[in-house]
Amino acid sequence: MQALVTGGAQGIGYKIVESLINDGFSITIFDINPETLNKAKASFGCEVFEIDVSIESDVKEAISQLQSLDVLINNAGIWKPEPLDTLDIDIQKTVWETNVIGTLNCTKYALPLLEQSDSSCVINLTSAASRTNSPGLGMYAASKAAIETLTRQWSLELAPIRVNAVGPGMVITEGTASNYEGKALELRSNAVPLKRVGDTSDIAQVVSFLASPKSRYITGQVIFVDGGVTAGAPGHN
Repeated sequence: MQALVTGGAQGIGYKIVESLINDGFSITIFDINPETLNKAKASFGCEVFEIDVSIESDVKEAISQLQSLDVLINNAGIWKPEPLDTLDIDIQKTVWETNVIGTLNCTKYALPLLEQSDSSCVINLTSAASRTNSPGLGMYAASKAAIETLTRQWSLELAPIRVNAVGPGMVITEGTASNYEGKALELRSNAVPLKRVGDTSDIAQVVSFLASPKSRYITGQVIFVDGGVTAGAPGHN
């Protein structure tokens, strides 16, 4: 089985790669960061491409080099916190282009390969931020809400290819560790019904499940892995 993980060289993506390799997958990684990409290649020995998923021509070229694909995991994403009154529109455009257009690009060009597989699926990464109030993260939250909508629509449009999404809550990664230093960790943990913040393995295990035959009758679903944070959010269903 062959899987492509975007943003797979660091954070949640890195743990997803590790988990899928343990499940027996062969992995290809797309990532924009050459330093972490080289480390991932050294650790896993998998095929890697230094690529910005928001650039359609680059995605098309990279995917054309793949021979087969069973699972696409659209994990690549960025966030740029800025209050509305002072935000830089160009910066916020990069959030949308990476998170939404990047997912569109990868899914569009992976589709012919996925259609050749007998058990293919797409797993998109959204965020609990799409369902909770996150001042300063308006564009990020909007981009992740868009991913949820695309997930549901594609589950119908692309069937029998299964399409689902996983929504992390607060998770400690290299990029977020500074948010959990000192008293912040205790405060944030207390805001979670399960009284802890997540780690990358919490997310990776759910992705592994959705990539496996155990989830063969699940499609069009958004699964939040957030310790219960979104359970009390307005509009959660």
